[in-house]
Amino acid sequence: MPKFKLKALAVSLASIVVLLAMTACGGLTARPTQQTLTVMTYNVYVGAPPDELLMVMSPVEIPQKVGEFYQAYRASDFPGRAAAIAKIIKNSEPHIIGLQEISLVRKQDPSNSMTAPGPNATEIEQEFLKVLMMKLKDEGLDYKEAGKVETFDLEMPMLTAEGLVDIRLTDHDVILVRSDVDVSNMTAAKYKAELPVESLDLKVPRGYIAVDATVDGVTYRVVNTHLEHFVPAVRLGQTQELIASLKDEKLPVILMGDFNTKAPDGAAYQAITAAGYIDMWQTDSGPGYTCCQADDLKNATSELGMGDDDGRIDLIFTKGAPLRRSATITTYTVGDKAEDKSARGLWPSDHAGVVAELPIVR
Repeated sequence: MPKFKLKALAVSLASIVVLLAMTACGGLTARPTQQTLTVMTYNVYVGAPPDELLMVMSPVEIPQKVGEFYQAYRASDFPGRAAAIAKIIKNSEPHIIGLQEISLVRKQDPSNSMTAPGPNATEIEQEFLKVLMMKLKDEGLDYKEAGKVETFDLEMPMLTAEGLVDIRLTDHDVILVRSDVDVSNMTAAKYKAELPVESLDLKVPRGYIAVDATVDGVTYRVVNTHLEHFVPAVRLGQTQELIASLKDEKLPVILMGDFNTKAPDGAAYQAITAAGYIDMWQTDSGPGYTCCQADDLKNATSELGMGDDDGRIDLIFTKGAPLRRSATITTYTVGDKAEDKSARGLWPSDHAGVVAELPIVR
C-alpha cells in the first residue's frame, strides 16, 4: 500500500478516537432520537346498562330485571362489535391499549341461588377478551395480554320460561400490548372505596392494572382503570387511592381509562391534574366527547356529549414522560363515526375510544 494512503488511514483512525473521547467526556453531545408512543383507551361496554340491576329496591324484582339485562346484552352482539373494534385498532395500531368492561359471562341451569348463593356458575357463555383477541388476529394484528384485574363478580337468578337460571357477570380491566413491547412488574389491585348497594346487601368494587412497558428503549409505568360511575364520593375516594399508589413512582407514567369524571370540571379530574398529571387531549382536536351512545347502540347518529352526565370522561394522562418540547401531540377519538359501526349497524360501544400519539425523546 502506498505510504500516503497509510498516513491518511492513520489520520482517520485518530479522528475517530478523538470523537469517541470527546463524546465520552461530554465534549460532543449525541443528538437524542425521537419516537412516537401510541396509546389507546377504550371502554368496550358489556352491552346493557347495569343501573337497574344495582338499583333494585327488592330482591323480588331481581329475576325479571336480570332477564331484561341478559336479553339486552345478547342483542348487543359483542362478537360483531369486537370485529368492528379490531378494525378500529388496526387503523392506529397502538403500542399499548387500556380496555374496560372486558366481561366474562357464565350461566348455571338450573339456578342454585337459593341453596348456594354467591358467584359459582362455571358454564362460560361468552369471554370478551378471548373473542376480541380472535378478531384482532383476524385483522392480522399481534397483541398480547399484559395484565388484567378482576373488579366485580356478580351472580343473580334470571327468570326464563323453564324456570330460574343463574347469570354470572365478571368484570375486568385489561392492558394489551403489541408483540414488540416488553412488559414486566404487573400489579392488579382493587380500591378500598366501593359502591354500596344496600338493597342487595353487597358492595361493588373497582380497581386498576399497572405494568412496566418498554417501547423503543424507554420504559413507562402504564396504568389502566375504570372508576365508579354512580356515586361521586366513591369515585373521588378511588382517585385518591390511585394517586397515592403512584406517588413514589420513578418511571414516567401513562395513566388511562374510563374515569367517569367530566373534564375539566369533575372533582376526580381536578384531583388527578392537581397531582401533576397532564391531560393529553388536544383541544384543537375537538371536544373529545366519549360518552354515551344509546343503551341499545342503535341510534342512527352519534349522541356523545348530549346527556347531562355525558362528555369527555375517557382520558389519557402522563406524568414525567420525556415529551419533546414544541412537538405536536396528536389525539383523536375512535368508534364514533358511522363507518365505525358493526356489520349489523351497531355502534362498537356506548363509549368512544381515545388515541394519543406522543412524541418521545430518548
